Amino acid sequence: MDTEQKLKQWQEAGLLDSETAERISVFEKRQPAPKKLPLLLMIGLIFFSLAIFSFIAANWQAIPDLAKVLVMLALMWLFYTIAYFSEKKAFGSPLLFRVIGLAMFGATLLVAAQTFHFPLANSLLPWIMFLAALAHYFYWRNLIYSVIGFFFGATVLLSFLPDIGWVEWVLFIAVAVTWFYFSKTFAPVAFSWLLLFASGFMLWGLVEYDSLLWPIWTLFALVLLLLIVPENKQRQIRPFYLLTAGMLLVIYLAVRGQTFISLVDESHMAEAIALAAAAFGVLVLSFFKFRSLLWIAVPGLIGLLLFDETAIGLAVVAELSALGYLIIAQRQNEPLGLGFVYFIVVQFVIYIIYAWERLDMSLFFLIGALLLFLLSAIAWWINRRKEGVER
Repeated sequence: MDTEQKLKQWQEAGLLDSETAERISVFEKRQPAPKKLPLLLMIGLIFFSLAIFSFIAANWQAIPDLAKVLVMLALMWLFYTIAYFSEKKAFGSPLLFRVIGLAMFGATLLVAAQTFHFPLANSLLPWIMFLAALAHYFYWRNLIYSVIGFFFGATVLLSFLPDIGWVEWVLFIAVAVTWFYFSKTFAPVAFSWLLLFASGFMLWGLVEYDSLLWPIWTLFALVLLLLIVPENKQRQIRPFYLLTAGMLLVIYLAVRGQTFISLVDESHMAEAIALAAAAFGVLVLSFFKFRSLLWIAVPGLIGLLLFDETAIGLAVVAELSALGYLIIAQRQNEPLGLGFVYFIVVQFVIYIIYAWERLDMSLFFLIGALLLFLLSAIAWWINRRKEGVER
């Protein structure tokens, strides 16, 4: 629908007077029309590009080694140049040309590595692409660069395997923290946080001490990030902490409930106690700084609960935390989506572990529904009494 029709509709609805509509119409008519490439010219450019790539592919083996790299480098600069003039002259899509240029940069690196026989395993190629994507993001601040950065950041993590060193690990964390701290929108903040959390899994190959609790330690360590970022970024990332804490509790419950072999022994008792102490510290910090994240301290009990061979302790903690989150969130008028999904997942896991062959599924969920109804009635009664006292 064009501007004139919209203005007419707004006038008929009484949202706009005729004088203002006339000024808007005059202003819009003075705006320069966007420049578009003719369709035949676009098709011609596509065929021209295909002709160039086909010629290069057909004669690839005959091209000297250094020339191969220079050809890819020339293509990279060609697309970046087109992107510059595309933005300057307002034609085409500068973003698309820059993404192709970035792809040509990666192709240049790959061709150089293959041509001069550089090792691809544990190489610098993922690192360079990761840093290049982040440089694009910080300069142009577009979502697509954060997606590319996340992909190559994950590639960097995977390239650590099976050998990993402290220098690479610390450098990766420094880059990811920098990306997290200076990002302004939700997507890059989330991507950088996920990379930081995934880096904790690398401790299995980095540290000689064999522990099943590295993910929980990582979650607790990431709480410190909330102390250095503004309030708006805290609100963006808080759901990730709650979601991760719930997932960890469910995963440990599922694995422990289905594993007959003990996952820990007495040598892990000191770590389990230390993790519980760290959970208490997270609880205190959350109480004074960000009350909505109190629940992430719950996984700190997992270290001690893994010594229970029946996994009943884990099931009780998971069930109580799910119910408690729902009740408190409802009383505080907070979103219930995450808590509701978490509660349903906990019910399924508990049913599979304990009641799959002993209890009909319909009866199990009927008991759960009755329990929820009872708790809802209790919460309603408490709220009614409070309202009566306030009146």
